[in-house]
Amino acid sequence: MNLPFTWHAIGYHMAVRKKNTEPEETIDVLSRSLSVVQHRTGHRAASDDIFLAWAGIRARPGARRTLDLGSGKGTVALLLLSRMPATRVVGVEAHPPHHALAVRNAALNGLDDRFDPRLGDLRDPAILAAEPPFDLICGAPPYQPVGSGIVPRDPGRAAGRFELRGGVEDYAGTAARHLASGGRAVLLMHGQGRTRAESAVTKAGLSVCRVVAVRPRPGRAPNYWIVESAVDVREPVVEEELCMRRAEGMAWSPEYAAVRELLDLPPQGVDRGTVPPTGPVGAR
Repeated sequence: MNLPFTWHAIGYHMAVRKKNTEPEETIDVLSRSLSVVQHRTGHRAASDDIFLAWAGIRARPGARRTLDLGSGKGTVALLLLSRMPATRVVGVEAHPPHHALAVRNAALNGLDDRFDPRLGDLRDPAILAAEPPFDLICGAPPYQPVGSGIVPRDPGRAAGRFELRGGVEDYAGTAARHLASGGRAVLLMHGQGRTRAESAVTKAGLSVCRVVAVRPRPGRAPNYWIVESAVDVREPVVEEELCMRRAEGMAWSPEYAAVRELLDLPPQGVDRGTVPPTGPVGAR
């Protein structure tokens, strides 16, 4: 049965509620093969998930053990698992409703044998006790200190934006403790967070090896900074930039189109009203 869809930032949004979701939830097509359950009005999958997953795959495509810090509903982990068949992901998430969604999304996509979502605070050493080092560690820390703005009423949005359980310094510290020699840690920060992110990584004992500015268009201020680091790498830092759109018009840039192709996301220009999902939702 073909179902109506409307386009959201990251994929197709199902315009009807399915039996396995609550009224405040939606099922969204994340890629051609992945779907996610998420809260209708809470913290939603967005472009930062796309860029973090892309950067992780590029940094360590052969990773067998991956750690996803602040894993939320599992969006980044699912993208990594779908494109890196040899990897297994441990996710750490402190917000119970998001952790519950991650567990459900792993099962929804048939990836619960390779995705281990854990409920806990990444600052607590016990959550990763006795774990061997990881080849790849990813995270997109919250970026607003408590007291620097109005905290959203929705707990999920508040946790994703405000440093209720620490910030990039805590993510970098946890990454440094658990990163394997030869591995890569990839952190994504908001557009004004480059200096702080690089400082946090360096103070944690890691070496910055690549910095990517993600801009909406050429010449615009970055939306995100991606900081890739490693253990004891003594090489010049590689500086790159990626623009989502061309200088004019609404067309995606070739670089962003390539990012989406790598992650198996729908291309620009897909008929939004008739293309059904191809993943688990479409099989229902």
